[in-house]
Amino acid sequence: MPTVIRPTWTPTDEQAAAIEQAKQVWAAAEAAEDAAWKATQALRDAGVPDLAICERIEQVSKPTLNRRLGPRKAREA
Repeated sequence: MPTVIRPTWTPTDEQAAAIEQAKQVWAAAEAAEDAAWKATQALRDAGVPDLAICERIEQVSKPTLNRRLGPRKAREA
C-alpha cells in the first residue's frame, strides 16, 4: 500500500475565531457541570436521599450519581 502524505490544514481567521468560540463554550459547559455536581453533593451532605435527588432532577440517575459521587454507605442512605 502506498504511503499517502496528507496536506497540512491552516485555518482561516474566521475558522480560527470559530474554534476559539467553541473552546470557550465547551469550557463554560464543563464549569457548569462541575457546579451542578457540587450542588448535588451539597444535597447529599444535607441529608437528601439519593432516590429523592434522582426523582426531582431529571439529569441525574442513581447509577450516574454513584459513578460521579461514589455510592453512599448503607447507613447514610
